[in-house]
Amino acid sequence: MIYKLKKRSMNRLKRNLLVLVAASITVTSAGQEPLRDFFQGGVDDARTLSKAYLKPYGEMLGTSLNAGWYNTAKVHGLGGFDITFSVMNSVAPSSAQSFDVNALDLQNFSAVGNSIAPTVAGEMEESMRPELQPNTTGGEYVTFRMPNGSGNDKLPLPMLQAAVGLPFNTEVMARIVPKMKFGDAGEVSVLGFGVKHSLKDYIPFVKRVPFLQLSLLAGYTSFNSSTAIPGTEQIEITDGMLDISSGAFTSRVLVGANFPVLALYTGVGYGSTNSDFAVNGQYAVQSLQETFTDPFTLGYKTTGIDFNAGLRIRLGFLALHADYTVGDYSVLTAGVGINIR
Repeated sequence: MIYKLKKRSMNRLKRNLLVLVAASITVTSAGQEPLRDFFQGGVDDARTLSKAYLKPYGEMLGTSLNAGWYNTAKVHGLGGFDITFSVMNSVAPSSAQSFDVNALDLQNFSAVGNSIAPTVAGEMEESMRPELQPNTTGGEYVTFRMPNGSGNDKLPLPMLQAAVGLPFNTEVMARIVPKMKFGDAGEVSVLGFGVKHSLKDYIPFVKRVPFLQLSLLAGYTSFNSSTAIPGTEQIEITDGMLDISSGAFTSRVLVGANFPVLALYTGVGYGSTNSDFAVNGQYAVQSLQETFTDPFTLGYKTTGIDFNAGLRIRLGFLALHADYTVGDYSVLTAGVGINIR
């Protein structure tokens, strides 16, 4: 009976993972179509506008990858293991939902009137969005209006993770999503490894208190996805792709209290992320009578200290958890897992 319950639970986790991964890369690549409009300003201005427009998702992706590594400060005993499904949902602050076009020092264009435009995470009525006009008259550049954002300031990222206890109070973790294709949504793959080591025996006070837990964690996650960029009458696109690759590293000190049903945990540490959004393919801009091939790659980096706190409830072999991470981009994580100690 227990075996059948476990099997049904794992099948549900797999189905939910597939649905949420598809939704995640659709959100991540929401800026693919507006990117093509920027080529009307030439490749240099297109690069500058694209980097400002996509910045929230570039930084949110790395932030989400560094979350969800743990739901307890306790380390598995030898042979203990868990399989956990989590969704990390990062949120863009209001300051990341718009940007000033005229502050970008564009080479060929300037915003007329209002110069505040939405980023991919923001949203603005068409009449309010700035119109970009060429800095010179009589040239090949044409006036165009800044595209709208997605109106979605959240980036959910699902993750399936497994952990097993080894000797010497150490636990190793792996998270993986093998490369999968989702039709027009593109394809995605995720791979990550982590290690957690108990510090409890090194500190006499903590060692004497059974429910207190103290450990050190380090983890690295890589994310890759590809999404097609369709063309228009003004911009013919051949093999247009938005290829996203992101790597995230985190190291944290974990403190927690474990009771028979409830576990409380908190973690503080340093994280760094590096995300590349590569715009590949050929872009033939009719107004410029020019074609750009593999025009640019946008790089986003974040570093800093973050803090989170959460709780886990065990119901037999099932465990439910939720936590909140405080940082420039906050992250709410929730999930369910199968735990065998």
